[in-house]
Amino acid sequence: MNTDPNETWLRSYLYVRIAMVGLLVALGVAVGFQTWHQGGELLSSVSAYYYTPAQGIFVGSLIGLGACMIALRGTTEMEDVLLNIGGMFAPIVAVVPTARGADYDTAVQQCKEGGELPTGLSCPDVQALADATRANVQNNMVALLVLGGLGIAITIFLFRHDKKAPWLAIIGGAAVYGAVLAAFVLSLDWFVASAHYLAALGLLLSIIAVALVNRRRHRMPGAQVRLDRYGLLAWALIIAAIVAVPLWFSGVNLFWLEIGIAALFACFWIVQTYEQRPGSPTAVTPMTPDVPTAAEPSAATERS
Repeated sequence: MNTDPNETWLRSYLYVRIAMVGLLVALGVAVGFQTWHQGGELLSSVSAYYYTPAQGIFVGSLIGLGACMIALRGTTEMEDVLLNIGGMFAPIVAVVPTARGADYDTAVQQCKEGGELPTGLSCPDVQALADATRANVQNNMVALLVLGGLGIAITIFLFRHDKKAPWLAIIGGAAVYGAVLAAFVLSLDWFVASAHYLAALGLLLSIIAVALVNRRRHRMPGAQVRLDRYGLLAWALIIAAIVAVPLWFSGVNLFWLEIGIAALFACFWIVQTYEQRPGSPTAVTPMTPDVPTAAEPSAATERS
């Protein structure tokens, strides 16, 4: 039985979208189980679970999420740019851990200055933790940077003669890549201390912008969606982001706020996935590359 190639592309597109929701569910389950296992005690943020047995799923889910965001083609050119940028930030959030807090930073500094710690920890123990974190970040980021560089180079090579190439997305991704590479090379210590927070902020802003782009698309003439679902989700994400900034500076526990933001992103993705399902009258076309069917021979076949 012959299968329409375009149908195959559409279903693959759908499955990648569903996988993204699955990755968020896996992350939630891992964090929830670890919280239950430690007697219901919440850590200061979801990112803090990097230091728990949930680390494997935390890192794997965010890397997988980033890969899916980059692989998917956006419904508009701007959405494609934002998905690529957000997808580049997600693995950095995964492999560069959040700081352990002011007490830990103070202990590391005291050890560097040759001072004594008032706690039961010894300087060799604290310094070993700092060195291990630095080595992990260095190793993982080198791998990501090599992969990212190859990805950009291969993409440019594949699209070099294509007039419909997503050059805006490619340029945007290359700009983010250049900034991350420069920061990593110029100061590894600064990168270890700051990259997680900046990447998390970049990922959050990308998600908000994607929701706003879809809100604008659905408010254009001819839109078939009556309820402004994207607008509601976009405003909810914006409010959550505005609330998060002062809370973060005040040192308040952000766990539930981060869970709420992840849930809003999952809701947005489910809404858009349902809209873009194969056969849906609200699906944006073309969502996939033009693939010749049996009834539509390719140009190469016609020339032969």
